[in-house]
Amino acid sequence: MPKKRIKKIRGTRTCGGGSHKNRRGRGNRGGSGNAGSLKHKYLRTIKEGYEIGKHGFTRPYNLRVEYKLRKDLFETLKTLKAEGKMDDYTYKYLKSRPELNVQDLDCILDNLVNLGLAVKEGDSYIVDLARIGYYKLLGRGSTDKKINVKVEYATPLAVNKIESAGGTVEQL
Repeated sequence: MPKKRIKKIRGTRTCGGGSHKNRRGRGNRGGSGNAGSLKHKYLRTIKEGYEIGKHGFTRPYNLRVEYKLRKDLFETLKTLKAEGKMDDYTYKYLKSRPELNVQDLDCILDNLVNLGLAVKEGDSYIVDLARIGYYKLLGRGSTDKKINVKVEYATPLAVNKIESAGGTVEQL
């Protein structure tokens, strides 16, 4: 087993921290939190995408929209669980995914049919993701089931994968 670095520097005056002045307070790292965001940490502020206003920072618009949509999803899932339309497994599975992939939908489809959130007609499935609370369908993974999906937004890759399996995507 290799020797740990901490044992090597024990007994030295500064334990690998540089000058003895460097470990004092927050000054050595340029302040704590958002200190210096308009001065020496300005580039970091710009790269993170924050808008700087009179009353401090405001989140970028797209982050605010995503946060609101994610909050609405969690409320919808919680409501469905309280009404008894969703079991614990499905609730935890869907809550851990703010956007749904084609592979996730393929995995959970039979469970959604059993819970009454999707309908199976012959060999095809009909799913309304907006009813569950999802607004976005992404294209990761694959499916071999015919799925007719209603969703607000679907990526072109997701549409191609579902249509190649024989299903359709209706964007609201």
